[in-house]
Amino acid sequence: MNKKKIWISITGRTKHSEGKEDVIELVTEGEMYRKSTSDYIIYDETEVSGLEGTTTTLQIDKGKMSIIRLGSTNSHMIFEKGRKNFNTYATPYGDMTMSVYTHKLDVDYDNEDMPTDIHINYNVEIQGLMSSDNELNIHVKH
Repeated sequence: MNKKKIWISITGRTKHSEGKEDVIELVTEGEMYRKSTSDYIIYDETEVSGLEGTTTTLQIDKGKMSIIRLGSTNSHMIFEKGRKNFNTYATPYGDMTMSVYTHKLDVDYDNEDMPTDIHINYNVEIQGLMSSDNELNIHVKH
């Protein structure tokens, strides 16, 4: 397993059901490696994302991507175009059920077959209490 140091630029846009919009932009250092048929991108969250103390792992497969967060926040989100996936979202008030419906998942690769740009458009609903439309753009610089 050959780990590469990389720079990751992430822009996340959330549009809440009541109309409010949040945008988060983060540039950070991370690592990338390939294991079996999956590509992995690992980075530490910062206070910018509100998830300081959390390590995020992106697992990228053909047609599917997972975001796994471990640390001060634990969650596992799965993105597959046209599918709704259910996950448990841990909060200080207890676990809640979260559904993620993926409208769009595009992954561009460079000439070495390493992911360079990831674009996800998805809807999140937490236990019927909250709903938001989300866009995530991730650019990887090797």
